[in-house]
Amino acid sequence: MSATQISARSSVAGYHGYFGRVRQEGVIEPAMPFDYSLAAMLPFARAAIRNTSNFSPEQFATLLFGELEKVQAPGVSRNAPTGVGKYNFSDLQCPHDLKLAVVEVFWHLEHRGFILPEPQSFPQSFNRGMYWKTARGTAWANGAEPMPEDVTGYMTHLSLLVPSLDPVIRQYIEEGLGSYVRGNFFSAAVMIGAASEKEIYLLAGSLVVALKDPSAQGKLTKQIVTGRSLYALLEIIRRYIEACTKLRGDFDGALAHLSSLFEAIRVQRNDAVHPSTAAVDEGSVRLSYEAFPHALEKAETLRVWFDRHPASV
Repeated sequence: MSATQISARSSVAGYHGYFGRVRQEGVIEPAMPFDYSLAAMLPFARAAIRNTSNFSPEQFATLLFGELEKVQAPGVSRNAPTGVGKYNFSDLQCPHDLKLAVVEVFWHLEHRGFILPEPQSFPQSFNRGMYWKTARGTAWANGAEPMPEDVTGYMTHLSLLVPSLDPVIRQYIEEGLGSYVRGNFFSAAVMIGAASEKEIYLLAGSLVVALKDPSAQGKLTKQIVTGRSLYALLEIIRRYIEACTKLRGDFDGALAHLSSLFEAIRVQRNDAVHPSTAAVDEGSVRLSYEAFPHALEKAETLRVWFDRHPASV
C-alpha cells in the first residue's frame, strides 16, 4: 500500500461518520452517530478554506458543508433551486450539534490565528462579517500530513505506517499530542523529542548488528550504552546512512527523513530545555509532529534492513 493510499485511508478512519450499512436484501441498518467533535471537524475545515482567501461566516459554513456533503454527513441538505443559498441551515434541517460544531471549528481557526477579521475602519474597529486567511492559515490549509489537533486520526495514521509501533514511542506521542491540543507546546516539544530519541537508539542498536568491523561495532555499542553525547551518536548514524545511500532501495530519501528526527531532538534539547532559551513556538512543534510519522516509518524500514543484513555495512 502506498503512502498516499495509507494517508487517505487514515483520514477516512478519523471521520467517525454517519454511514448506514445496506444489507443484501436492501434494508438499511441503523447508522452510528456522526462525530461532530473539533478533532473530527478540523480535516473538513482544512479542506474548506484551502482554495479561498477571504470569506464571511456564512460562506465558511457553506464551504464546510460542501466538504461534509462528500461523506454524507447527516443534516447537510441542499436548498431547492429556488431557495436562498446552497444549503439549508434551518432548525428543521440542520441538527443543533452540527451548528455548534461549525461555530466551534470557526473560532478555533481564529484562536490559532489561521483566520482573522478584516480591518474595516482600522484601527478603530474590525469587520467580523468578513475574515481573511493568514499566512499561517494558508500553510495549515495546504498541509497534507495528519494534524496534531486530531489525536485519534494522527495515531491511526501512525499505526498504519508503523504497525509494530514501539509502546514507549506510542506513549510519548500520545501524551505529546494531548499537550499540543491544550496549547502546552513546551511539553509537546519534549515528548516529540523523546520519541525521536527513542527511535534513534533503536536504530543504532540495529546498526550495530549490520556493521562488519568488530572495532566499529564496539565503538557504536559503547556510544549507545555509556556515551554522554547524543549528538555524537547522531553523527555516527548519519555517517553510516550516507555510506549506504549508494545501495538505493530502502535507503532512498533516508537522510531527509532522519533529519526531521534529528531536528525534533534538537528542538527538545536546545529550544525547549536549554537554560538560556527554554522556549518553543507552535510552528516548529507542528512541523515536528507532521514530519514524524513518515520519518519513523523510514527509520523502521532501515532497522529491518540492518537486522536482515548482519555484518554487511
